[in-house]
Formats: sequence, C-alpha cells, structure tokens
Amino acid sequence: MLAYSASYALPNDRQQPISIEADSAFFDQNKGTANYSGNVVVKQGSILIEAQDLSIITDPTTGDFRALSAKGSPSKFSQQLDQTGNTMHANGDTLDYDVTKGQLEIHNNGYLQRGEDEISADYIHYLLNDGTFKAENRGSGRVNMTLQPTLIDQAD
Repeated sequence: MLAYSASYALPNDRQQPISIEADSAFFDQNKGTANYSGNVVVKQGSILIEAQDLSIITDPTTGDFRALSAKGSPSKFSQQLDQTGNTMHANGDTLDYDVTKGQLEIHNNGYLQRGEDEISADYIHYLLNDGTFKAENRGSGRVNMTLQPTLIDQAD
C-alpha cells in the first residue's frame, strides 16, 4: 500500500505488510479514504511515518495505495535507501507523499537528510525515484544545504 517502484529504496519494502497504529481511525472502503489521528505510526518494511494526523487515499476498486498526507509538528518520514544502510529522513509540519508520482512534498519547517546531505527550507519537493529535489522558502529565511563531496576511489 505504501510502496512505489523506485531505484532509491529497498526493493522488498513494497512486499512487506503495513502496520498502522493510532489513537483513532476511520476507513471508508467505498471512497478509498482512511483517516488516522493521535500518535500515528505507519511501518512498511524500512518505511516509517510518524504524525499526529494521517489521511490515506487508495483506489476504491483495486485497493492500491495512491497518496498520503501527514500532519503534525513535526511529521516524520524515513526510509532505508539501499542495503548498505543509507537512509533518507524528512520532517515538516505537513508531508504529502504521492506514491504514483514517486514524490514527497515537505511543507513548513522542512528538513530532508539523504545520507550525509541535508536540506532545510519552508518547502521541499523531493523526487524519490531519481533523488532530485527543489527547495524554496515561501516566507522569510533562506534555503540551507550541506552537500557532501562524492568520493572517487583512486587506483595507485
């Protein structure tokens, strides 16, 4: 349900069962919507999402997961990217995750860490499938980034 086909994720995440914990839940199978509130925790493989409120949209016919919106101060999203343990962590006041497009939008107090690279901005649009992003401040302040150099093995 939370899986997507991406080269920047563990390939077996989408085959793992989904666990959702919350203080309350409402699911409308006919509309394909679900709402969870109160200390929401979602796990699927290496994916972990934490929020105060979570809305999920699925295809009512197939049950396939389409998108989610997580709200809280902050909402958190993390996923292991590869077998070596590299992870991606994101947090912001609102996280919009569109599985069909393979994108994560981080709104207000946004922070994204991928490996040792870090980005903070009011708004971050991260394309999970290819590891690219767009960041901007929509109020005051600036976009802040710390990008590590790529190490290349040198033959002697």
